[in-house]
Amino acid sequence: MSELIEGRNAVLEALRAGLTLERVAIADGLRSDPVLDEIRELADRAGIRVETVARPALDRQSARGAHQGVIATARPFHYTELAEVMGATAGRERSLVIVLDHVTDPGNLGAVVRSAEVAGADAVIIPKDRSASVGPVAHKASAGATAYLPVVQVSNLARALQELKDAEYWVAGADERGEQDLWDAPLTGRLALVMGAEGGGLARLTRERCDFLVRIPVAGRVSSLNVAQATTVLAFEWVRRDA
Repeated sequence: MSELIEGRNAVLEALRAGLTLERVAIADGLRSDPVLDEIRELADRAGIRVETVARPALDRQSARGAHQGVIATARPFHYTELAEVMGATAGRERSLVIVLDHVTDPGNLGAVVRSAEVAGADAVIIPKDRSASVGPVAHKASAGATAYLPVVQVSNLARALQELKDAEYWVAGADERGEQDLWDAPLTGRLALVMGAEGGGLARLTRERCDFLVRIPVAGRVSSLNVAQATTVLAFEWVRRDA
């Protein structure tokens, strides 16, 4: 079954990364700009059909109506195997993997992938069940990062965490009750950063499998950031440590 990639930047990055697209639909009447020009050029170079369609047709296709006049039809997203990530990172002193514990909002998933890719992470790991998957909303929210960063879908999150430990990753769970704040926690080297679901946070069994828990200090009245914002803060603390 084909998938949709919505938004100018998401479609452009998919083309730049060489993803196999079946077609690109652009709303009738859009003014030419550098992004649209590059989309047309790259699609033409790759032999991908570009169609001009009425905007209402794109609105009907769009998951959230934020397509910016551009929607691409792509083959189903290719998830990377965990073994492939382990092989690519073996022996490295530094590696960051983001693990999402049943995050259900695809917009949050996409935003996490975007932050992880910008921070230089090696992968994002998600469960197969009771979790958002990579689709149109995640593609859009990632601003094209899903075209570059491996996303791993696993059937057993606990087993995946153990595999990460066996590969010499420290597993850090983000939890507002954590015994260490991000300034003092060992967020360095080979790190698997586990982020909890919206509202509920880390599941008990997931929390128990972490090597340590880390919290983000807050100064305002709202008690916490959302999962995508928190991932960004913690991932870039890992970047800062070894900069």
